[in-house]
Amino acid sequence: MEGLSFSALALFIVWLATALLVWSRHLSTTPPPLTKDIVLPTVVTLPQLVWLDDAQHARWQQQVQRFLHEKRFIGCAGHLVTPTQCGLIAGMACLLRVQQTATQEPLFPTVHEVLLYPDAFIAPPRREAVSEDGLEIVHDDADERIGEHGPGQVVLSWADVEAARDDATVHVVIHEFAHALDSENPATEGAPTLADYREWSEVMGAEFARLRRHRRPPVLDPYGAESPAEFWCVVAEAFFQQPAALARHHPRLFDLLSRYLELAPPLDSA
Repeated sequence: MEGLSFSALALFIVWLATALLVWSRHLSTTPPPLTKDIVLPTVVTLPQLVWLDDAQHARWQQQVQRFLHEKRFIGCAGHLVTPTQCGLIAGMACLLRVQQTATQEPLFPTVHEVLLYPDAFIAPPRREAVSEDGLEIVHDDADERIGEHGPGQVVLSWADVEAARDDATVHVVIHEFAHALDSENPATEGAPTLADYREWSEVMGAEFARLRRHRRPPVLDPYGAESPAEFWCVVAEAFFQQPAALARHHPRLFDLLSRYLELAPPLDSA
């Protein structure tokens, strides 16, 4: 009789554990983070890779592997992150860090994880302090976004990552990781750490003011007029997605970014 009770109890424990596991999987909308040390599973094909010489391409590959080793990827809203997706995002982001000295420096040190949604996502309420005594305004209106940079993380819409790969003018990965570069030096806004701040300020300031005067600029996204930080990110997007148009309409911006990034896009279609 005792043996029967023990067997029944063991079967019940196994059944309960299985049921709890199925139940927890059913409730979860966020797959677990990918483990580190992802090996690039396939060749990442990006149109901008033809800009790189052999040395730059070797640095880019090294940076991509560093990115995959150092950053954690997390799927959100039921999105299952694959190694191929990780490789594509890492490849895009590391186009910003192929300078000669980049491999000896921290790689996006303010970003520890990449959150990936299947599509555009709703940002959480934004809090804005209005006084030193703790009063604040909470902006709780629905705010749909395709990308966001916040403390320790970058959030991306996978649908828009794919669109950027397919040559859309908006490049969400470049935009958000340009924010990450900007955040490395809190003393500046809209300037990555490696920039010559005197020239950067002069060129960016003049072009930022120019964008704010134009309702329908031919190349730069009007969203760049929101702030110097957004302007830098919008210019970075244009450099990678529309280099010939940027060089034609904003030659000083094109030259500034070409020297900072140490990249020379072909301008055949300018």
